[in-house]
Amino acid sequence: MLAGGSSWPARATARLLCIMSAASTDDSPNKVSANPLPTAEYFAEYGQLYDHVGMLQDEQRMTAYHDAIKLNAERHFKGKVVLDLGAGTGVLSIWAAQAGAKHVYAVEATDVATHAEKMAEAHGFGSVITVLRGRMEELELPCKVDVLLSEWMGYFLLRESMVQSVLLARDRWLAPGGVMYPSSARLLVAALDDPPFVPSRHSEVERHVADWDVLASDMSTRYGLSLQALAPAWRAEQEQYTFRQAWQGLVPESAGIGEPQVLLDVDMGTVQNDELFGWSSTVQISEATPETPVTALVGWFDVRFCAGLPEGAEGCVTLDTSPTAAPTHWAHTTVPLQPPLTTPTVGVRLTQSTRSHHDLNLTLSYDAGAPPERVGASFAITAEFRGTHARSGEAGVAPADGFAYDDDAA
Repeated sequence: MLAGGSSWPARATARLLCIMSAASTDDSPNKVSANPLPTAEYFAEYGQLYDHVGMLQDEQRMTAYHDAIKLNAERHFKGKVVLDLGAGTGVLSIWAAQAGAKHVYAVEATDVATHAEKMAEAHGFGSVITVLRGRMEELELPCKVDVLLSEWMGYFLLRESMVQSVLLARDRWLAPGGVMYPSSARLLVAALDDPPFVPSRHSEVERHVADWDVLASDMSTRYGLSLQALAPAWRAEQEQYTFRQAWQGLVPESAGIGEPQVLLDVDMGTVQNDELFGWSSTVQISEATPETPVTALVGWFDVRFCAGLPEGAEGCVTLDTSPTAAPTHWAHTTVPLQPPLTTPTVGVRLTQSTRSHHDLNLTLSYDAGAPPERVGASFAITAEFRGTHARSGEAGVAPADGFAYDDDAA
């Protein structure tokens, strides 16, 4: 048996199908990836069925992929060879097979690959879907493919850095004229008007400081230890966590959202890695003035499945995760601005974390106060999901409809 449970006869059959495909080519696709490989810790985020429930319950996510494949079955899938990268439980592979795909290679690096095989068999596509277990960077396909299908998006679009595996697969395995699903992606940010949010964060810090005081008193009484020597460090830790880690969760419906500003707008067929990570940009938050300071920004993304179609055409599907759209398991990325933003111009820089390339660092620079002084603030974007915006004295509240999971992509 091959990795993922595929037999040699099944692989040979798949090879024959590739030979007959227009995507087949004799040139060697082998290249060495310059990017770090996905880590075992990252794959552990998706290693059990439980980790996939929130994604399967996400109606907006599921409907967008389902409709995009179904509406474009004749144009892109019928008789074609498809690569499903990060296949998870195999749902997208099954939909591609139902749309008439000649063969589907479902690449999944975790133990969930076994479940994807069972799903393929259960839906009658055991001979159409070949599940390959492993990192995309370390796998070989029998041929190039006509369609690269993947649900790679993470928090703030790029957290996880799975998109790097997608771009590598595109450059190695997508045939000339092949299509990407999704075909384009945007990252956006806007002013957030949610008055209780920042005061609640300050209350959160004070609550944790009070907890330390209780602990210090108990340690002094019981053991003669003085933990108060560490009180300043404890406060600094809490402030760092509260005000320098992005809050991943749903923005309340009552919050006001400013004019969206586009940070990235990329074509997935041509975008390069250095256009996604390590870039700097400038946006105008027009709502920010000395009289109306902005205390938080909120970020989100949308992706489109419009390969070869104009936006709005039949078959062009959009998955929108904005605060004004129906909620998704990705929710929104909120950063508190302390001190508040009082002038419109904001410098933005996005990099991968030096601790883990799966996480992000978002750095903002802006003027605040009167007279204005330059402020620089960096925020970590990690796997932590904190729920809806908590109010003073409350913990984060998990959003409804089953989105209370730490997963953020398939």
